[in-house]
Amino acid sequence: MKIAVVDDNKTEQEKISGYINDWTEKNCLNISLMKFSSGNAFLDSAEQEKFDIVFMDIIMDEINGIETAKRLRSDDPGALLIFLTSSTEFMAEAFPCHAFDYVIKPYDDNRILCVLDEAKRFLGEAGEYITIPSERRSIKLPLSDILYVYSSSNYCEIFSKHGVHKVRISFTELSRRLIPYPAFMTVNRGVIVNFDNTSHIIGFDCIMNNGDAVRVSRRKIKETEQAFIDRQFSKLLAEGK
Repeated sequence: MKIAVVDDNKTEQEKISGYINDWTEKNCLNISLMKFSSGNAFLDSAEQEKFDIVFMDIIMDEINGIETAKRLRSDDPGALLIFLTSSTEFMAEAFPCHAFDYVIKPYDDNRILCVLDEAKRFLGEAGEYITIPSERRSIKLPLSDILYVYSSSNYCEIFSKHGVHKVRISFTELSRRLIPYPAFMTVNRGVIVNFDNTSHIIGFDCIMNNGDAVRVSRRKIKETEQAFIDRQFSKLLAEGK
């Protein structure tokens, strides 16, 4: 998950960044937090980076938050935009920017934490990432891209929507990072599947959305079937169906 804080007031910038870091630690999330002191600096970065959540101060020098948001929306309609302001007078102007929320200053940690919780629920796990250390460079994979994982000696093979990543990490360590998310489950010795990318279970195989079959151990088949059903049901409830 990538979060940006755009505020030309350094004190406010550090204040909200502190709340975000506290929330991140509490929820055991892996995020990338970037801070910007002007709309132009943010827009320059946004040409290369896609942010999941953007906290945007409205009253700034050079280019204000609303104009910055309008330019952001022309390239990135998906970012959750949260306006920060000391006045409600700009709400009408902010409306066309399709803001996710509008936070009035002065705010406290509870207000920001509630907004972050709502944003996390809205994004789901699609907005979250796992960073895997590699010999050349770290690999950053969205959880929603991962199909399944196989243990391979001192390595793990991560099968994703965009290919296979062989990374030097123990299965125990990778499990520790993935299993806390409800979509992931160890279904066999050295095998993890992502139920969000599972089409169905037949016999002792999890059939992934790409057609791959992942073998489930006999002793875990009932538990796996129930966990898969529970995951599908929880997603339907979250979607209000």
